[in-house]
Amino acid sequence: MANKYIDDFLSTLKNRYNLDSKSMSWGDWICANTRMKGRPFTFDRYPFQKQIADDPHPNLDCIKPSQVGLSEVQIRKSLCFLARNRGTTLIFTLPNEKMFKRMSQTRIMPLVEEEKAFNLDGYDKPTRSMGLMQINDSYLYVTGSTEGDATSISADAVMNDEVDLTDQSMLALFNSRLQNSDHKINQRFSTPTFHNYGVDQGYQASDQHEYMIKCQCCNHWQVPVFTRDFVHIPGLPDEVEALHQIDDKMIDDYSLDLINASVNCEKCHMPLDLSASEYREWVPKFPSRTHARGYRVRPFSTHRLSVEYIVSQLLRYKRKDFLRGWYNTVLGEPYTDGNARLSDVDIEACFTGLAMPTAGNGWEPAYIGLDMGQTCHLTVGVGTDVNNITAVVFEAIPVDRLAQRIEDVLHTYNVIGGMVDRHPYTPTSKALFALSGGRILPAEYRGSKEINIIEEADGEHKYCQVNRTMLLDEVARVVRNHRIKFSGYGMQKGIIAEHLKDMVRDEQPEKEAQWVKLTGNDHYFHSLGFMLSAVKLSVGRYGSNAEHRQMVGLVGADIGGASEINIYGSKKFNRGGMIYGG
Repeated sequence: MANKYIDDFLSTLKNRYNLDSKSMSWGDWICANTRMKGRPFTFDRYPFQKQIADDPHPNLDCIKPSQVGLSEVQIRKSLCFLARNRGTTLIFTLPNEKMFKRMSQTRIMPLVEEEKAFNLDGYDKPTRSMGLMQINDSYLYVTGSTEGDATSISADAVMNDEVDLTDQSMLALFNSRLQNSDHKINQRFSTPTFHNYGVDQGYQASDQHEYMIKCQCCNHWQVPVFTRDFVHIPGLPDEVEALHQIDDKMIDDYSLDLINASVNCEKCHMPLDLSASEYREWVPKFPSRTHARGYRVRPFSTHRLSVEYIVSQLLRYKRKDFLRGWYNTVLGEPYTDGNARLSDVDIEACFTGLAMPTAGNGWEPAYIGLDMGQTCHLTVGVGTDVNNITAVVFEAIPVDRLAQRIEDVLHTYNVIGGMVDRHPYTPTSKALFALSGGRILPAEYRGSKEINIIEEADGEHKYCQVNRTMLLDEVARVVRNHRIKFSGYGMQKGIIAEHLKDMVRDEQPEKEAQWVKLTGNDHYFHSLGFMLSAVKLSVGRYGSNAEHRQMVGLVGADIGGASEINIYGSKKFNRGGMIYGG
């Protein structure tokens, strides 16, 4: 006979407490206390998810393709942390407002509202909104990575979804909100974009877990990837070396049998059973790197993404002329086209071997490019146009010593033009404009025109707006075509090369191309861009609203030295009988 009091007691326990124990992992708790489509959540569909869900490492990066369920796992893992750690706060970030609203409204809020685990007795009226959700006596903040959220919330854990689509400076701000916590957990999940950027950068510094499989025929352990070493497609000719070369015409010409394609062992070439979880295991490449955890999920980490599906997506992305999207979202691999990033070969070809700065012949036109910061990066170029320029000075200068150094450069070289970052050091850029007699023009990245001159309200100062993509495109063009030479770089050859390789040109359908920085060490790239734009402005290659600057040559005696004179109300600079200015 049932005991009414015991039944009531058990019912109270069930409503007031979750199924939990000290030995229960995060993944086990998720399975015991949450459901999907009315049934208990499991990792049966994607067994590789279990270890990622279990892992509480405070510094974790996970590279993933799309359609493998990891966003769902990340949401449940976040809620599990809040439910099991009373009185804690977790920030869950999305790249932008649109993704934040979609994720919060369609995936997070329904889960929070429906699951008993997040609505225990004693919390009858929890605070719930799209951006703030009370989980018993803990709180979940969901945000579109705005600066206000990144500076106003203290947290015990930060979960970043789609890291590569998020402003990288915002990620650092969110991570700073963990300083007062005992947990200090920051885990980042994303499809990748470029090598050594975002989630790939974090993964490269981690212990680099791969989901390996053991061949049931020869016992060889391996990581199957989408290459000819592993993928067998009946009818594919041997001369096709890379699988990304497959296109619609090839499928028809060779009658490729995608339905019967298989993933084979790279050693014995027998088909691999990707669904056999007992033959699969997460293995770190660098187990000694205990400070950083990394997981790379690939299409063949599961049996649910077939070769046929991967090839069909390849064809779809090729029709959009967006192969990078296929690498990133379908294969889960970073990708950089050779045309999107400067190569070591092209950069090396620009170095002259003349490492020490030179003042030239004293009368050649010179131009200054200056990227501002606490440490400013200066480039001085001499030449007659953007296709015949030599950078003779590369220097990193503390901002408090900048004015004196620029004054030295103005006395050493025949500077007829220059550009300097207008932001964030606007007063400094104005001071350089005055110091140079208007030759060094403050510049800001804004607008669609290549160069656009703006008169300030005081009538005494000018600045220019430059199109960032066009400016950096010009640097890439002259380097690739070897139309610029580098000298005067001292011990900075490696640094210059690093800065020039730190930018990639991001091209996506229906979006304007833009240059994306990988690590932030890109200062000489911008400095060279400002210098080349100063050359264009000085010789008249600029947008229609720009001010004309002229170079006038006078035949006469060699005056020697340098003097400043005024011709038709404009300052001109005389060196060796030649007058330059504007």
